[in-house]
Parts: sequence; C-alpha cells; structure tokens
Amino acid sequence: MGKSIAFRRGFTLIELLVVIAIIAILAAILFPVFAQARESARQTSCLSNLRQFALATLSYVQDYDELFPQSVYSMDRAILNPGSNDRVFTVFDAVMPYMKNVEILVCPSNRPGIDFQAILATLGLRTSGNFRYASYALNFALFQDPALPPGLFEQDPVVPLAAIQDPVNTTMFYDSVYKRASDPPIDPRCPRPVGPFGWDNFPGDPRHKDGININFVDGHAKWYRRDARIPGRSPTSSGEVDTYTLPCDLSGIPGGTPNT
Repeated sequence: MGKSIAFRRGFTLIELLVVIAIIAILAAILFPVFAQARESARQTSCLSNLRQFALATLSYVQDYDELFPQSVYSMDRAILNPGSNDRVFTVFDAVMPYMKNVEILVCPSNRPGIDFQAILATLGLRTSGNFRYASYALNFALFQDPALPPGLFEQDPVVPLAAIQDPVNTTMFYDSVYKRASDPPIDPRCPRPVGPFGWDNFPGDPRHKDGININFVDGHAKWYRRDARIPGRSPTSSGEVDTYTLPCDLSGIPGGTPNT
C-alpha cells in the first residue's frame, strides 16, 4: 500500500509583500503614538522633578530665616572673581541637602543637561564638585549674588520670602538650555546674550510638546506653552511691562525690576 504524501502550501511572494506592507503601515501609525506617549511620560517625570525641587528650596528657605539662597558665591574667599579658579557654590548646591536624589536636577528629555562645569571653566572658575549637569535654570532676580561684582553685599542683598508679593506667579526654576551670543536663539524674539552668565544666557527651553515646565515660590509646578503669559507686571523707566516673556525671559519678581 503506497504512502500518501501531504503538501504544505507556503506564502507566495505577493502575500509576503502584502504582509510586510501592512506591518510598515501599522508601524508608521503606531510609532508616533508611542513616541508621544514616551514624551508625555518624560514631561510628567520632569514636572515631578521641579515640584520636588520647589519643596526642597522652600525647606531651605524655612531653615535659613526665610531668605532665598544666593545664586553663586566663592567657597575660597569673600568675593567671587572670574579667573580666580575659585570653587563656586551655587543655589543647586545649597538646596541639594534637601533633595531626596540629585537626579531630580536632570530632565529625562534633556540628558545630560546644561554643563555647568564647562560654563564655569570658561570663566576661570570651578564647580563645588557636588554636581556637573542640570536641566534647569534659576530666576536670577530671586536668587541674588551679593558676593559677585559689581554689586556687592548690601548693594545686592539676598531676597527674603516676605518681599515676594505674588508667590503664585514668581518663578524659581524652569526647563532651560545655555546660550552664548554666538548660538542661535531659542526663539527669534529672544535677545542675544550680553555676557557669559546672566538671565539672557538661560532662556526657557520648550522641550515638552513645545512647552516649558516651571516651578514657583508657592511650591507648585506647571507646564506652559512656549508663548504663554505668566501674570505679573514690573515697573520700568518707560512704564510697566510683563515681568516674564516666554520663552526668552523667566527672571524677575512681579512688582520688582524685570530682566535682572
């Protein structure tokens, strides 16, 4: 009795091409969705970082007679002078003991972050050694620098919490990048930086769905569109202006001098 032979029918070339085409179409549809979901997760993680950073800063303020920390000062002498090779203690260093994890200084969408060691090196200065990278910049008007020329000590005092008239709308830290005068601006409306280390070197960075995460003196953190408006006005010689202009300028205190 002869053996029966079973034949298996394979895919034809046309059928394989159709399957590959379907997979490619599904991938083209789903990959942007996955990328958007991943960025949403990173945005949420970054916002959480800034909330923790805000609470850590306010804990510092509570422990130090309700005074905000200095932005920078020398660890080696009374006055911080560029070119001195001094170690620089920053507001990030001051708040660090109140953080659960130094990793909150780095946004998941901005690794490794702003290289503060490299920036200080161009000024002939060193870091404290506590950190190198951070994804966030500071409100230069809130965190003053009494030991940095030209304004010294009583001419440029640290800011007390009681001086903040509108804590809900006074920025502390925000998504940022470092820009030199030779770099392309983050936005056509932004001015070119004048010096190497000021408010205009650190514009807001709309890296989260064209928006910026920001925390505030009352402790909350929020996402803002790159062209959104934060309430608050400041007097100038030519009349009142908005304290903040996103994404270019997030330094200033409502009711006080803007762009400081």
